[in-house]
Amino acid sequence: MTTTPTPPHISNGSTSTNPQANKLPDGYMTAEMIAESLARITGKKSIPASTIRGMASRDQMPAPTGLKWGRRILWDADEVSEWLKKREARHVPRALVRQIQRNLAALDEQARATGNDARLKQGVRNAYRRGLSFQQIADAILVKNGDHHPTREAVRSRFGPYI
Repeated sequence: MTTTPTPPHISNGSTSTNPQANKLPDGYMTAEMIAESLARITGKKSIPASTIRGMASRDQMPAPTGLKWGRRILWDADEVSEWLKKREARHVPRALVRQIQRNLAALDEQARATGNDARLKQGVRNAYRRGLSFQQIADAILVKNGDHHPTREAVRSRFGPYI
């Protein structure tokens, strides 16, 4: 009985002596590789591969190809590199985020003291246009009675018409 050779990108669970059997096929990336690249872009130490799989399932990044390398799902490297370039262009450095959040906190205090939140609305609009997420904006301001931070959904509903 003859067996057909296994293509290099498919693992059949055997410990093959063929060096091609363990080599990642050209033009594809694993979730671990994408996570490493995303961590470099965002300035984080590491990002778990499960985050990448979750982002793909929520359509926040390109979907996997359906091919597997062993047990790992593969993504098209060209699609992912294009997505990473767009993501890098949108990234706001952490120092700038903190600076904008301090400004928003000051505007929030002023709005609370004077009862006029027009400057706060303008500040939120500017922060959103500069790339801050609703969660980052929510972390900078307090709810109207001032005892806790609002949720990102609350920020979206309160300031959405002004953005």
